[in-house]
Amino acid sequence: MAKLFIWDFDGVIANTPHEEAWSIACKVYGITGFDHDFYENFVSGFTNYEGSKNILEKLLHLKDIANKEKIILDFSNLKSEIYFDLLKQGKYSLNYSVLQFLKKSRYAGILQALASASDPSLIDALFQREGLKVSELFDINVSGAGKTKTEIFSKAFDIAIRMHGKIETVFVFEDAPIGVTAGKSLGYIVIGCFNRSLKKYGADLIVEDFSSIDLGDILILK
Repeated sequence: MAKLFIWDFDGVIANTPHEEAWSIACKVYGITGFDHDFYENFVSGFTNYEGSKNILEKLLHLKDIANKEKIILDFSNLKSEIYFDLLKQGKYSLNYSVLQFLKKSRYAGILQALASASDPSLIDALFQREGLKVSELFDINVSGAGKTKTEIFSKAFDIAIRMHGKIETVFVFEDAPIGVTAGKSLGYIVIGCFNRSLKKYGADLIVEDFSSIDLGDILILK
């Protein structure tokens, strides 16, 4: 029976400037109170739209007004424009030890799914700058294909079932609390990446250095 690895992108496969882009967008809008803790709890792991909504509602105290939807989308679009500019400035880095681990596990026959809350165009833009393609690394790509991480992870699992009939075990690799709790709510094994505090959200294992972990160390988890 097949096994499935589900990967978050931002903060796991690549260190991306999403937090910086949101911070700059907040300054443009005159929004105060945006810091790393707020980002980690209310923006990281959320879709661009939900991140925008959380910032505007919780920090700007945006009410239910006639043009609320437009304000949320405008703020989200501004952040995306800033993000693309930061990419052009080279403000990102790939986690090559993660990529090597991913390639090794795929060679071992484990299905690989990319399941980020980010718009897939943002991921493609970064990979293209590095001469990489999502299809060369992953069997399944459901990034941005849902409103929540739970929905996105479930879609990855459903596609894997259609491809292989039965999946024995699902492992989720995440760096955000919302992704960890989503994976656990679905009954998956969750690997917390680069953040020991994810243990309190239910992560089954914390990995801080993928170059020092063996595939077998993951597969023995139950």
